[in-house]
Amino acid sequence: MSDPKLPTNARVIIIGAGIGGLTLAALLEKAGIDYVVLERAKQVKPLGSALSIGANVMPLFEQLGILDEILENAKPFGFSTGYNERREATRILDYSPAEKIGGYLPHIISRPILVGIIERLVPTNKILMSKKILSTVQNKEGVMVRCSDNTTYHSDILVGADGAYSAVRQSLYKELERKGELPKSDGLPLPFNSTCLVGQTRPLDPEQFPHLKDGHAWFETTVGENKPYAWVTFATKCNTVCWMVLRHLEDNASRELDSSFRNTEWGPEAADAMCKEVQDFPIPRYNMTIGSLIDATPRELISKVMLEEKLFDTWYGGRTCLLGDGEL
Repeated sequence: MSDPKLPTNARVIIIGAGIGGLTLAALLEKAGIDYVVLERAKQVKPLGSALSIGANVMPLFEQLGILDEILENAKPFGFSTGYNERREATRILDYSPAEKIGGYLPHIISRPILVGIIERLVPTNKILMSKKILSTVQNKEGVMVRCSDNTTYHSDILVGADGAYSAVRQSLYKELERKGELPKSDGLPLPFNSTCLVGQTRPLDPEQFPHLKDGHAWFETTVGENKPYAWVTFATKCNTVCWMVLRHLEDNASRELDSSFRNTEWGPEAADAMCKEVQDFPIPRYNMTIGSLIDATPRELISKVMLEEKLFDTWYGGRTCLLGDGEL
């Protein structure tokens, strides 16, 4: 039998090797469509805590042939529990209807494991590192991307999957603004109202932490009392505990103080001060605190990031489109 006709002869450039960019690359690889991934970092770092994946993306993973591997490395959760600082349960959210509607409960999977599974589907020679984007130019003939190392790349389609401060989005929006085609709301700065400290412990002994033996993930949230914090813990299939502390920035002064983190990579450098601030926060189990989990977490797996949330009206223009992973 001859090979099926390719869906297109177009060449695609993907900017960003995060979960969104790698997933698109894996799909294009499977479809036999020509592409290259340009990533500004020197290497893809296995940072972050864990992700919740829902029924909506399970068919995509099935199409890629990795659904079974993902489910083997993930834990379902049918509910989450909210607590106060006295470790008293105050609410329970039931997610079981999701299984009836979509066929799957939400699952928790370690972010580094998910990235590793997807990354193996993409040939290494198609991911080019240390490619910081300086400019993009598009016309009816195609797209050109220029990088800081004086290299240029040409394609028929450009996909920006390069995060909140996407160079592709900024270039596209400038072009649309010159044409008077950019909605005013899309031109406003990204708002941020909170910072987030995340980490994932080393594998823990299930005999000391019996809830790790359960077939479902315990997803537990504590809301601070008279303090602008909330914190979350949840278990993974690999016997680690992922944790996250959110600090709400209530005024412009506190936001300005944190603005220095806006353009930094994920990493431990910015996290130390916040670790000290939150170490005594109680968590529901074993009379432990966030500090107990911090002590059990390798330093390179602790990150402080800023959370920006905004819905953009414009996600494409000409030969350029934008893709977010929702950090999927």
